[in-house]
Amino acid sequence: MRISRVNWGEVDEGRPHWSLPSGRLYAIWPSPVDQDLCFDAAGFADFGDSDAVWHRDFADLVARVLESLAQLGTAILREGEYPVDRGCTRVSCRDALIAAATDDNFPPCVVGFGDPLKASVRTSDGHALLWTWLSEGVSMDAVVTRLASDHETKHMTMQWEKLA
Repeated sequence: MRISRVNWGEVDEGRPHWSLPSGRLYAIWPSPVDQDLCFDAAGFADFGDSDAVWHRDFADLVARVLESLAQLGTAILREGEYPVDRGCTRVSCRDALIAAATDDNFPPCVVGFGDPLKASVRTSDGHALLWTWLSEGVSMDAVVTRLASDHETKHMTMQWEKLA
């Protein structure tokens, strides 16, 4: 199943420990996602069964987010772990984010950009959701434009506390 749309929304509730006090917090996620009680409770209803095609599309989405934020500085793994599979030791921040977003056996992953920190992305709990913090002066518009690629984008508001 293909990812048909990229959703995003500004999160205006609370400030997570992995971000700085200033700036803005956003959520980015694909449609559809696997059936999930947290997404359902948050008000999202576009569910399907992921397959190899969906996972490839999700990996591409994560790569586009990272490429968009790379202009702010080098991606550095700040929390989490690199997944090591079948003896392969060549892994990236993208792999770590995907692992935490698709498998709740991985610890939460945070990738930061810039020194001082200008942006960060967090995944966790097996949710295909990229929590994205941007410092003051960094625009989400450029990130969303990059996300679009060949996908529709949709701004949404949800009950974010159900996914945090």
